[in-house]
Amino acid sequence: MDVKEIKGGSLPFAAGQTGKKEEAGELDFQKILREARSNLERPGTCVSGPAEGVSEIPEDGILTPHLLEGLKTPPPSRSAGVEATERTLNLLEEYRRALGNPRVTLREIDPLVRSLAEEARGLNRRLEDLSPSDPLKKIMTEVGILSSVEIGKFNRGDYV
Repeated sequence: MDVKEIKGGSLPFAAGQTGKKEEAGELDFQKILREARSNLERPGTCVSGPAEGVSEIPEDGILTPHLLEGLKTPPPSRSAGVEATERTLNLLEEYRRALGNPRVTLREIDPLVRSLAEEARGLNRRLEDLSPSDPLKKIMTEVGILSSVEIGKFNRGDYV
């Protein structure tokens, strides 16, 4: 199919003809494209300067204390929950790698599953310290459920 022909007719600007370019949409794109090409050919035509409405970043790049006032340190229970979740996720990742390695026996994986079970219990204990509206609680719950499912599958013998 020829791009220049549409339903038997032809587009004047596509064929390089001049005519009613403004009506056919001589879209200012062609004009802008020519200007951009001419600007590329002439060195030093870039316009530089500060953008309007943008605040300046300090020269030294250091955040001053007044910029950090809105940030709070998380409560200890939340920090402990994050750490427990990370440990559990790391154990799940190690468990996944062990299951995927044909050289690792199930007897070698068993201590890992026991560690995962202990971390999952600790994760569930830490859930009680968080408020119901805390998004971390949902993440911790999902990680705990995933851990319990994997422990159950291993103990049931799904991977034999």
